Amino acid sequence: MDFKEKRKKLLKYLTSKELILYLVFGILTTAINWAIYFILTDAVKMNVSLAYFIAWAVSVIVAFMTNKKYVFMSSTRQWKALLFEAGTFVGGRLLTLIIGEILMTVFVGHFGQSNLLWKFITTAIEVIGNWLVSKFITFKKKAD
Repeated sequence: MDFKEKRKKLLKYLTSKELILYLVFGILTTAINWAIYFILTDAVKMNVSLAYFIAWAVSVIVAFMTNKKYVFMSSTRQWKALLFEAGTFVGGRLLTLIIGEILMTVFVGHFGQSNLLWKFITTAIEVIGNWLVSKFITFKKKAD
């Protein structure tokens, strides 16, 4: 496949229903995550790490349901397949959670840097990492 064909294939995917829905539901999930996080850290004055985890847990549940049904249109019904999807989905998000927790704890908690700035940075890292896991592991189609 030459460069022109690869570029055409990439452009087709960048405008695909799957990626657009991933971004739409990703924005929704991120908004839920951020709202919970900032309510807990600013209004409730909760510890950054605990607030980060609670916001993460709620958003993972929302993300799994929307990604499974609307984005990757998985129709798995068998327990083994459902457990695989749920396990790899949560596992991928645990990995990005750990990365985010470390970054937030170090840069916000220890170095006193901007909570908002590092929330943006960790969100970007999570979105990319989560998409990679969902697309190529959790909801990988046989033809992929």
